Amino acid sequence: MTKRQHIFHKAGTAWLLSALLMLTSCNDWLDVSPSEQKKKSEMFSKAEGFRNVLTGAYIRMKSNSLYGQEMVCGTVENLAQHWNYSSNTIGSYLNTYNYRATVVENAMTAIYNNLFKVVADVNGLLGDIDNGTLGDDDYNLIKGEALALRAFCHFDVLRLFGPMPTEAGSDRVLPYVKEVTNRPNAFLTYEQFTRELMGDIDEAEACLKKVDPIMKQSIATLNTPSQLTDNFYGYRQMRMNYYAVCALKARVALWTGNKSQALEYARLVMNATSADGAKTFRLGTLNDCAGGDKVLSSEHIFNLKVTDITSTLGAGTTYQKTQSQLRSQLYESGTTDIRFVNMWDYVYDSYWWTYYNYFVKYVQTDNMPSLARNVVPLIRLYEMYLIAMECSPLGEANSLYAEMCDARNAPAVTISSQEQLEELLIKEYNREFYGEGQAFYAYKRMAAEKIYFTNEPGTKDAYVVPLPVQESVYANE
Repeated sequence: MTKRQHIFHKAGTAWLLSALLMLTSCNDWLDVSPSEQKKKSEMFSKAEGFRNVLTGAYIRMKSNSLYGQEMVCGTVENLAQHWNYSSNTIGSYLNTYNYRATVVENAMTAIYNNLFKVVADVNGLLGDIDNGTLGDDDYNLIKGEALALRAFCHFDVLRLFGPMPTEAGSDRVLPYVKEVTNRPNAFLTYEQFTRELMGDIDEAEACLKKVDPIMKQSIATLNTPSQLTDNFYGYRQMRMNYYAVCALKARVALWTGNKSQALEYARLVMNATSADGAKTFRLGTLNDCAGGDKVLSSEHIFNLKVTDITSTLGAGTTYQKTQSQLRSQLYESGTTDIRFVNMWDYVYDSYWWTYYNYFVKYVQTDNMPSLARNVVPLIRLYEMYLIAMECSPLGEANSLYAEMCDARNAPAVTISSQEQLEELLIKEYNREFYGEGQAFYAYKRMAAEKIYFTNEPGTKDAYVVPLPVQESVYANE
């Protein structure tokens, strides 16, 4: 077995191990089921087995190498120049896009491998989803979420390791993995890869549209156990729900240049309502921040519970941007924008006679509402507004931006040209998604020549992360 086959074999069996660990009484029957295939058959003989494997995939997504740290407020944020670092640290190498530094290669390999381990988790259950075990509701919910997670992870592989959309050609770029196997997966062209990606999203949308309770019930109801007959169908913001799939579709459509589809699906999410006519998601405001909700949980379309996120970005960390840096690049002096006033804490240290700037979006406080505690957003409503702005005529873009600025307690400028709109969008992705891992992708998608907080040019060398060594040799076979 080659090194690459070994890695895919590890990913291919990882889903089974993670699922088995979810079962509280697994030890007894593991002793009498020495065959891995038999364990798999027994697991998928009940709905609980499918549910546990899906839950295991979400748990894996919360690892430090993925959305528990590096893909939200770690590595990807360094690529967006959002943190300061001292010399000869991984941050300093990332800030200069030195992808050949050993520590960077190791970090990127960990991200790549773990994204494909999540893919292997869901592929494990999708391979048996049609065995007749599941009733219609469980079948459509579990299959829809699994397909959506497979697409979500593949898309982030593409956004990091794939080509800039403006330079995508006919070369083979990445594998799209749809089965559990230890055989090397063929690399696809950009067009083939994105077609497979959108195919998974389309099928996930069709499945979830049939059964997802988020289309009728409010977020509050779905987060109240006493209101649920089955908790597996609750807490939909923390799962790849129907609207999360639609938002992902808008995100992917924008990446591939299909602006009409991106606008259609962004609007679908923005206009989503529950049975009583109330908006399913709403823009966060100053009042939310004052109530301790600095992650603006009312906007969360898909998030993950990460209980140790403050150990990464709690008060007291020393690699934050300074007030002057933020003002010179993103904010004007005297701004009341809640993303500046409420997401950063400027503290005077009398012992050292100096001020320190701390990023406090994820710092936990006693007055936080439960929905905002220990969660990291992976898709938010504000992004749908930005997509709608980018894909609309300037008149509508201005109306949308006025609504967004009103929510952020910030003055709205009048957008008078496409060039001004593009510059504003880049600035908004940086202001809005600080500590959320989205700004770097906006730079890359829009082929931005200027990157804030650095003199490094926005080129292919900065935006395209090299494939891990074990993968690169297979790219053009």
